[in-house]
Amino acid sequence: MILMRPLTKSKFLAELAKAARAAGLEPLQGHGIRIGSTLEYLLRGMPFDVMKVKGRWSSDAFILYLRKHAQILAPYIQAAPAVHDTFVRLTMPAVR
Repeated sequence: MILMRPLTKSKFLAELAKAARAAGLEPLQGHGIRIGSTLEYLLRGMPFDVMKVKGRWSSDAFILYLRKHAQILAPYIQAAPAVHDTFVRLTMPAVR
C-alpha cells in the first residue's frame, strides 16, 4: 500500500536541486522559483493585479523587483507585443 501525503516545500526543493545538479545546472532556491514563475505568468499575459493575488504578494514589492530586470526581460517581452505595453506601463517609473 502506498502512503499518500502532501509534498512539503523542503522535499520539493531537495528534489528540484537533485534534478538541476543531474542536468548540470545550479539549483534554484525558493525565491528564484517564485519570481521565475511570476515572470512566466506575466510573459504569458496574466495581468499584474491577478498575479499579485495568485502569488500571494502582500505588497507591490514584486513590481519593484521586476523593474530591476527590465533589461533581462526585454527580448522576451518584445517577442510578446500584447504583454509589452502592460509591462512598460506598470514597471517603468513615471516621466517627470
